[in-house]
Amino acid sequence: MLAAVESSLQALSSARSDRDIVRVLSDAAARFGYRSAYLIEYAGKLSALQRVLDTDPARRDWWASYFAGDLRPRPRDVAASLEGREMQRYDASRFGPGSERLRATCEAHDVVDVTVVPIAHGGELVGVAGFCGAPRLDREAEMALQMIGYSAFAHLREARERAPDIGVQLTPREREVMQLSAEGYTSAEIGTQLGMSTRTANQHVDNVAAKLGTRNRAHTVAEIVRRGLL
Repeated sequence: MLAAVESSLQALSSARSDRDIVRVLSDAAARFGYRSAYLIEYAGKLSALQRVLDTDPARRDWWASYFAGDLRPRPRDVAASLEGREMQRYDASRFGPGSERLRATCEAHDVVDVTVVPIAHGGELVGVAGFCGAPRLDREAEMALQMIGYSAFAHLREARERAPDIGVQLTPREREVMQLSAEGYTSAEIGTQLGMSTRTANQHVDNVAAKLGTRNRAHTVAEIVRRGLL
């Protein structure tokens, strides 16, 4: 396992792009018997998605809609399930009564059986490295996977902090919502125009605010305009 860790860390040290980090995650996932892997950096105390890298191309565009939708567990429940843990394994048993829609979307995107490495900084959960599949790992392999997950996250965050404006990207849906917000429409009116609920429209605004570090809708619109993100 030491050789596997050294190989991954060496590859990460020479990574120059998101694609390089994804390649390292893909290789590590395969080495440990997983089908795929993803890396999430949270924004605003788990309330939104800052950045995500995924080795599965079919899943990359899904994350933004998942975070903006109403199926995702509440941030405090996510934090509670991962607090104080070095690693957490999830399987189909986590879907209780009333979770049929969540289970269906997780099955469709191969995120039912997942091993999650929580990434903490300053006592706060700031991200996760997820590995999809259900291989049995011994303690040595678990520690190796944690080291790779933390190192990959550090490289992801370092790249974003070197170019913070490039790291802030709006999804097409977020751009639509914020364009209408800039034109003075309310969330209810935006929901009617775009075929979504008021709650979902509000969630998109909150997600953008978390990405930008803004305080309210007016501040968010002003900052988007200032950065030329519309």
